[in-house]
Amino acid sequence: MRPSSLILLVAVAAGCNVRVPRGLGLPIAATATVRADVHVTAPEPVVAMQGAPVPEFFGIPLDGAQDIVFALDVSGSMSEPAQGRAAQIAVPNQNSTAPGSPPPPPPDQQGPPPGPQAPVYTKKIDVAKAELVEALQRLPAGTRVDVVFFDHDVGAFAADLVALDDATRANLISYIDATSADGSTALAPAMRAAFLMNAKRVVLLSDGLGNVGGGAESVLRDAREAIHGGVRIDTVGLGTGQDVTLMSALANESGGVYQQL
Repeated sequence: MRPSSLILLVAVAAGCNVRVPRGLGLPIAATATVRADVHVTAPEPVVAMQGAPVPEFFGIPLDGAQDIVFALDVSGSMSEPAQGRAAQIAVPNQNSTAPGSPPPPPPDQQGPPPGPQAPVYTKKIDVAKAELVEALQRLPAGTRVDVVFFDHDVGAFAADLVALDDATRANLISYIDATSADGSTALAPAMRAAFLMNAKRVVLLSDGLGNVGGGAESVLRDAREAIHGGVRIDTVGLGTGQDVTLMSALANESGGVYQQL
């Protein structure tokens, strides 16, 4: 997950950097703004993960969100095959003919049937990226968003929230497409960076345990300060290695939704 444009390094924790593309925003601030009054409301029901009438991310409704940060785990384990309900999500071009390729010949002109082929597995990161792209395509113009990817480092599309328009949407999708899975899991620094953007909503996806820059205790400490300021946290856990206790606590304490896949 190292596009050549990621050249600005902003420290958010010992041993971990936040990288943002050149020309997009200012360095992330050193402190977060804590909002006064906390109002934790009941979470919206989960909607269909495909074909829902509202923008969604793995079934978590996003309609009505005015500012939102997506924080996605892209550590090495995300390159493993998706399982369960996550594996049922269609990933564009996963098994289809590449754009611009000639159509297959008619049946009477085809050769003998091919021999047994190895099964095609959809990686967790491909499913996550496809869901994120679809969510960004469906969110209305003017929604303020940012995308944070984390492996052993933390990469951000911009240093602050950006308003969605056609150009920003296209740049975000290009940033997502250029991201690959590698390394460890800097969960605590990634969430800290997301909270510093002062969005009212943070959506976290992870398939494992934070092992760089702090563990679950650090994440909960920072999250509770953000929750006190009125931040809602939705969480998506993929696979058997997810931290169920942490992911459910983040959602439950903030009035968000925990989607366990």
